[in-house]
Amino acid sequence: MSKKELAKGSVSYREVVAQGVGGAAPAMASLVTLTGAAAYAYGSFPLAVLLATVAVLLDATRLSITSRYVQSAGGIYAFISEGLGKKVGYFVGWAYVLYALTALVFIYLSIGVFLPGALQVLGINTPGWIWAPLVVAVALFGGILSYLGIRPSLKFTLTMSILEIAFILGTSLLIFTKVPPDPATFTLKYAPPPSAFNVGVGMAFVFLAFAGYETTSVLGEEAVDPKNTITKGVFTSALLVGITYLMASEAFTVGWGVNDMSSFFSQLVPGIVLGMRYGGFVLAVILTILLINSGLTDSVTFFNTVSRVVYAMARDGVLDKRLEGIHDNNRTPHVAILFSLAFSLLYTLIFSAAIGPANVFLSVGITTTFGFLIAIFTANISLLFILRRFSALNVWNVLLTVIINAILGFVIFANIVTTAVNSFVLIGVATFAGWMIIGAIYYWLRKVRV
Repeated sequence: MSKKELAKGSVSYREVVAQGVGGAAPAMASLVTLTGAAAYAYGSFPLAVLLATVAVLLDATRLSITSRYVQSAGGIYAFISEGLGKKVGYFVGWAYVLYALTALVFIYLSIGVFLPGALQVLGINTPGWIWAPLVVAVALFGGILSYLGIRPSLKFTLTMSILEIAFILGTSLLIFTKVPPDPATFTLKYAPPPSAFNVGVGMAFVFLAFAGYETTSVLGEEAVDPKNTITKGVFTSALLVGITYLMASEAFTVGWGVNDMSSFFSQLVPGIVLGMRYGGFVLAVILTILLINSGLTDSVTFFNTVSRVVYAMARDGVLDKRLEGIHDNNRTPHVAILFSLAFSLLYTLIFSAAIGPANVFLSVGITTTFGFLIAIFTANISLLFILRRFSALNVWNVLLTVIINAILGFVIFANIVTTAVNSFVLIGVATFAGWMIIGAIYYWLRKVRV
């Protein structure tokens, strides 16, 4: 095997699914981050989740189709390069790298910011500086496990993802034994006026909670029979995450009280609060452990993701060739992993020390959103050109692309109109803009040297 090759044929279908599920972090989303959707949809929160799940499954269908024609460690970057050319692929890939790097920052701070809140529900107070060692621990765990090999990293992710889904579904069923489901939550009945718009905005936030399921695409060179494995894996992971979100949103809504959801999003960790209410201290502790586990798993999957995209871009000559290094024994893109670890950890520590971890969490949330949505939107368009090249373009594929990109357009619009503009939001926007300017300068300098 060449020193420049990843561990081909080493990842099974189950592990591909684990990469997608782990990337979405269903436990963390269910317990904490889906709160943004409830802030708009209120008691119709499950309706927003249902609509978003349908949209994501449509997008997963598009990813599945693309994976039949392109299998690469570059994932989304490779999809776009194949359909729209290397120049567009570079710029969108550059944006996707920022998305993945700031997603790591977001993950670190999800533990650093929300774990102290969860511990407070358990009656444990923590010092204000606790976020820093938590951030370092999550970063090192994800980076080291990814460095050690794709098999060990995904074996861990597979086990932990199963536990996450099992306990979130179990908690949901426990709540249903005490408060029955309410079918009206899947209608506009409990949404504040204008009800349709608020459910739509809630749906946009749920869509973003799925971000990470698309990371299965970076395993195209390491999966067994990637043409079929990635194709099936991306859809399966999206479906499993969707089922988990649907169950959790319904249980948490009726458990909290369909007419009291205006207070749901005021809690830092509403899922832990519900665990304490319906399962007592023991369940609240288990869910807190799941929150930690979800952050660790998510960290591993995003290190796997960003390192492979950076490696593929370096291999294609659009990034520094030194980032192309493959570890002789582990067969991992170890140079790109170390770069990602250093960048994301320093970014988190420096900016958190300057403006506070909660504010960095807000700003990188904006940065991550831009990178993710732009990459997915462009990848959808790229599919049409790939299919045309293979004489497989039809009306269904065009219609699918139009529908998905219309939904993504609304998601972008909803985020713009609902995000309160403050200095930290502007930092997030400026970070994305600055990154893209640096990317353009870097592209031009490399072109001049050549």
